[in-house]
Amino acid sequence: MRSFRPLLASLLLSNVLLCSAQAAQPATPAQYNDPLVQDIERYLLLYSATGDERFLERLNSLGVVLEQKLATQDKAASLKDIWQLYQQTLVKVRDAYGKKGVDLKQAVKQTREVGDLFNTFLIAGSDPQPKLLAELRELALLEARKANGKLLGVATEKDTKRIGELQESVQQQLQALPANSDRDGLLMRWSYLRKTETDKGTLLYPFNAQIEYLTTHLPQS
Repeated sequence: MRSFRPLLASLLLSNVLLCSAQAAQPATPAQYNDPLVQDIERYLLLYSATGDERFLERLNSLGVVLEQKLATQDKAASLKDIWQLYQQTLVKVRDAYGKKGVDLKQAVKQTREVGDLFNTFLIAGSDPQPKLLAELRELALLEARKANGKLLGVATEKDTKRIGELQESVQQQLQALPANSDRDGLLMRWSYLRKTETDKGTLLYPFNAQIEYLTTHLPQS
């Protein structure tokens, strides 16, 4: 297995070249970001921020699906390298939570670096996600990044602003759904989710439980 730093440097160079080649192209709308890769990045960040093995179990199950999917992607080689980095950082984070003498902040910092690479090389989906579903996933990912930033002592005003925008947009879209018991149930779950977002920080496990419910039960069109 190649060491973390040389592989990271190689991928960062690939990222620079990719960004240069695509600089004149419009940004890909969030609806086209692959939900599987988004969810993997989120669970990687959630696990690194908490050490909660329940996030790790979900992460591993999504990883099996990703490995099967990589061979069909245009950027398969880069994604496989990121996946290798993911596996290395996961071991470091697990050791940091379970053993003395392992630098947790350094492990979490590397996790964020891998998460940023996942975000850069997001697989474009063949079909767009509905806006509401895409924004819920974006909100969940930003909350996971925010939790990592808090652990590292790094605040991101841009992410905080975007979280507020997403909260307002999701609320409006849920209220605009056809008035019936299904909408009432979704609004109740959204209310639970908002209560987990406290001034002292988001309660990540109950927050994510509501995200999972909403993304599973939202109308798909």
